[in-house]
Amino acid sequence: MHVGLSGVADINGKGGDLRVIASLSNVMRFVFFSDPTVRSAADLKGKAIGVSSFGAESDSAASLALRQLGLSRNDVTFKEAGGSPQRLSAIKSGAIAAAAMNEPAATQAQEQGLHPLVDLFAARTPWLFTGLTVDKRYLDDNRALLRRFLSATLEGAYRGLTDEPWAKPILAREYKIADPKVLDIVFADFKAQMPLTMLPTREASENVLALLPTFGVKLKSQRVEDHVDTGVIDSLIADGTVAALQQRYGLNR
Repeated sequence: MHVGLSGVADINGKGGDLRVIASLSNVMRFVFFSDPTVRSAADLKGKAIGVSSFGAESDSAASLALRQLGLSRNDVTFKEAGGSPQRLSAIKSGAIAAAAMNEPAATQAQEQGLHPLVDLFAARTPWLFTGLTVDKRYLDDNRALLRRFLSATLEGAYRGLTDEPWAKPILAREYKIADPKVLDIVFADFKAQMPLTMLPTREASENVLALLPTFGVKLKSQRVEDHVDTGVIDSLIADGTVAALQQRYGLNR
């Protein structure tokens, strides 16, 4: 799966045994937008908040935004409303009053007059926002295969970062993007958030696991190692695979 640590930790707390093995973003990427008539915490109290699904990164982002506003989850009603484009539509239709959104919906929300009530992205909060995740048993039985998979993923990312004419048509096809402006936003967002080694940072992982219980999520464990296993990506760094790929594509940041 492509999923953030919030979802992994939530599933593990309910009997699952998943591990994030690589990161595609170590920073919270959401802006919390509201209906234009909702300009403050007082305006939001008692209203409905949209999330993609309970326990997902959008759920955690909404909880972080409420905390910054001095509110708690008990002050609002949470509703599952689908991905960022669906949450944008739900705010405009009046079905919900606010929601966290990432790109390209965040830019579209701004252009369409929604109010950026809390900008979580601007704070650059360390957060294991998106990762590559597998079942622990599969990881234990298939480390050699996952080495090849992560190596291929890295090379695809590196070519995408350095070959925009090659990358953009792929993004357009896979995400069904017809608007060139939206495609520009999506590509810029990919470049901004892609960790060059795909290594989940300790701070990003610890932040998620420390904050989730305060949002009411019951964790199996707050030990990073019970939810994140960097062994495969560590081996690619240690044996020079990552450095060789970075040299091939002229990446040194």
